[in-house]
Amino acid sequence: MAREHVSGYETRDGKVVGSYTRRKRSTGVVMAGVVGGAVALGGGGTASLDALSALRSRPAQTSKSSARNVEVRTFARLKIKGYQVKQNSRSQFGSCKDKAYGQVERFFAAHPCRSLHRFMAELVSPSGISVLVAVSVVDMPNAASAAEFKDLVDVHGTGNVLELPKEMRRYRTVEFTGYRYGSRQDDTLVTNVQVEPFGRSRSAAIAAEVLSLALEAK
Repeated sequence: MAREHVSGYETRDGKVVGSYTRRKRSTGVVMAGVVGGAVALGGGGTASLDALSALRSRPAQTSKSSARNVEVRTFARLKIKGYQVKQNSRSQFGSCKDKAYGQVERFFAAHPCRSLHRFMAELVSPSGISVLVAVSVVDMPNAASAAEFKDLVDVHGTGNVLELPKEMRRYRTVEFTGYRYGSRQDDTLVTNVQVEPFGRSRSAAIAAEVLSLALEAK
């Protein structure tokens, strides 16, 4: 083990310390070498190359990817049940306040979200009945604020995230009453779903089924 000489010195309180030798300190640079499929680290530990490679290649679990997964699972479940997606759209935002109304807008002003993912679809049931579904996925900074948001938005008349179809000319006249509404919380994500009959043939039963399927798509 390398050692170094330390010259004598005087401490702040006047104590005199004589010269001595001590173990040489590490320079702080980590030297790594490959030994039998492992990386030997200067700190004395070893890690396998496979483990380090996995850490480098592991994708970050972002709120955007999680919200996008909600959309993919929702449409997959609806298609399995025979629903055709006639038209769909999505929108991604980093702010919720600018796309909210009512008490929900004021909530986001005081408690900003991390991201907002909205998607919608005009669906046609196996029996030919059309419905419109609007979904928002809000990612909050933590589970507590997510629960607080869910408690507020679940109360009828407190507002919501602006339904994506309202920004599209074809669907601007559709009124989202909030009576065909449901939500769920998955850690920091809060998903809420609204469904309304659309077109000449209307069926409350079909709308209720779509709402149930969308909420079950975890």
